[in-house]
Amino acid sequence: MICILIAVNFSLSAQSKKIKVTLVQYIPYCGGAKPTAEIIKSAEKPVAYANKKLIYISDKQKTDTIITDKSGNIVKTLPYGTYKFFTPWKFYKTVPPGTKENNLQMDCLKEEWVKEDLKITVSKKITVDVNNLKYPACLHKFPCLINKHLPR
Repeated sequence: MICILIAVNFSLSAQSKKIKVTLVQYIPYCGGAKPTAEIIKSAEKPVAYANKKLIYISDKQKTDTIITDKSGNIVKTLPYGTYKFFTPWKFYKTVPPGTKENNLQMDCLKEEWVKEDLKITVSKKITVDVNNLKYPACLHKFPCLINKHLPR
């Protein structure tokens, strides 16, 4: 009886599924001058999240890295479970690219580090929650900045 339970438990944990998730972003206009109609249109078009590194942690606390392809796709076979994906600066607990540590509130930054950018749940059904990747904020709108100013 014990052997049967172990075999059933092993077969359930071995379930996996091939996923394909396409990531796009809507890049905002971050300049100080009034945008032209062309710039506004450009910000409304999705841009592939291409050739970007993401680090993910499974609900079993296993960590791995994946790089999106030129079309912004993540293609991978994953065991059933929940996966939280982070951009490298969040995973490694550094400052966002283009910012300086002396202009950041560290308590706020610690809160940002734990917010996943993407969450994928793999089961019979695949659920995808794109959090911070789809609509990136302009650097001068990052919530942890001490001195917020428009780039010059």
